[in-house]
Amino acid sequence: MKKRRKLFYYSEENVSFVEAKGFKLKFSALVIVSVLAGLTAMVAVNHYLGDVLGIDFNRVNFLATENQFLKEEVKTLTARLSDMSLTMDKLAERDNQLRLAVNLPHVDEDTRAIGTGGTKQETNIGIISRDASDLISSAGQLLDKLDREIIFQQQSYQDIYKKSKFNKDLFAHIPAIKPMTGTFSYHAFGMRLHPILGIVRPHEGVDIANDIGTPVYATGEGTIEFAGNSASNYGVAVEVNHSFGYKSWYAHLLRPAVRVGQRVKRGDLIAYSGNSGLSTGPHLHYEVRFNGEKKNPVIYFIDDVDYKQIREQLALAKVQ
Repeated sequence: MKKRRKLFYYSEENVSFVEAKGFKLKFSALVIVSVLAGLTAMVAVNHYLGDVLGIDFNRVNFLATENQFLKEEVKTLTARLSDMSLTMDKLAERDNQLRLAVNLPHVDEDTRAIGTGGTKQETNIGIISRDASDLISSAGQLLDKLDREIIFQQQSYQDIYKKSKFNKDLFAHIPAIKPMTGTFSYHAFGMRLHPILGIVRPHEGVDIANDIGTPVYATGEGTIEFAGNSASNYGVAVEVNHSFGYKSWYAHLLRPAVRVGQRVKRGDLIAYSGNSGLSTGPHLHYEVRFNGEKKNPVIYFIDDVDYKQIREQLALAKVQ
């Protein structure tokens, strides 16, 4: 059997060697206390020197608190982005109402989704936690979607603005008012028995009866393309080119009040009514042509013309 070694020390009091009991336990305790004291001193010195060893527990706690705060802020921002997305949806509805008002095609949800859709943004999960990665990815997707929606909406508003300007210009040029005061004759637009020739032929305009010398006005903005004697059944006539495919024709006049090439606006004086050409009495023969095709001028009137009264006048004149 192996003998247990003992430690003795010389005691002057007893003048003999005495066994040192509990030495190992005391020595171990002394070592532990020394190590703890050393570690405490090292941590204090490290903190004082700016955490040169990178073991500052206060900083770790601070970073953990900061991380939790930032995650809560990302959640709040994501919620706000969601509210903004709902607002953009409402703007999209309003956008379609504006497009309808200016005669632009409606943008359906599928088309808008294609124009504003984005791809999922992935973050490096090896650097940050899964929940933080999901939060950042969700916020990134919403930001990407909102960015695309804003660009799409800006383009749509530009289209609406351009169309609105075009419409304003178009509406100013369309021949849209009654060219002269007076009574509509029964010679309405369409086939009729010619009052002088006695044959059935198309009447390609409307007749408005009034005294010779009654002012005749341009029915829309445009350029005078003809003014003078037409050398035909129409007699003295004026033609206005309104652009956008529209032209208007004023015939059986006394005389023009404009010259070829002159620009006129709706309501400008262009002639005086008469009885020239093949005519049964003083009146204005008025035509509207769109892309070369003659149209019923009455359907373009947007001023204070009473269409019911016109129909009654035409019916009464035909009976008489």
